[in-house]
Amino acid sequence: MGVLTGEVGSGKSTLIRQLVDSLDTMRFSVSYLCQADMKPRDFYESMLRHLGEEVPFGVTKAKRRFQERLAQVARDKELVVIIDEAQDVTPAMLLELRYILNSSMDARSLLSLILVGQPELRITLRKNRYDAIAQRVSLQYHLNGFNEEETSSYIRHQMEIAQRTTPLFATGAIRQIYASTRGIPRMINHICTLALFDAERTQTDIVEESQIGRILADMARQRGVQGIG
Repeated sequence: MGVLTGEVGSGKSTLIRQLVDSLDTMRFSVSYLCQADMKPRDFYESMLRHLGEEVPFGVTKAKRRFQERLAQVARDKELVVIIDEAQDVTPAMLLELRYILNSSMDARSLLSLILVGQPELRITLRKNRYDAIAQRVSLQYHLNGFNEEETSSYIRHQMEIAQRTTPLFATGAIRQIYASTRGIPRMINHICTLALFDAERTQTDIVEESQIGRILADMARQRGVQGIG
């Protein structure tokens, strides 16, 4: 079982997509689940549909049918289950993971489970009631934001991908972008996009710190208006 955490916009979804794309479809069957307040019943229904099975009435029957079908599938492929936004699943669902992970065949796990979520997921898994689940975690990684140097490299890389040589981002502008975003890629992308639009509007070849300051001030004002509304 693996756990991947990170702030909103830190790149979790991108990393998961790269992982899924790297898996051999002849060896792995991947099921991606993302449902707020997921309950055990929701999990078994989704998994049975993924495995091409009808969903029986009642969670007990659904659980039994899932186990039977899983054993059949495992003869040919390993099932990889990804639960995204896992910090939002119900406590009952988290506790159900112990039962799901206890399945084994020939000392080999029938499925690989990856929980993906925001930082509070790690806090939740540290609670005593989830000890049995935390003990099954063999791989855990937290995506931190970029540092300032990495933020600068990331912006340059994104500009290269877009095949843009101008405008350039001044050192002060990059420093301010880093300070305001904590190195979170999605936030960097948003601010840089606004900066590029502003640079085109003003026909400037270099994005200066002052431009980033104006953009951040506008964003703060918009948040204030939305909050009032």
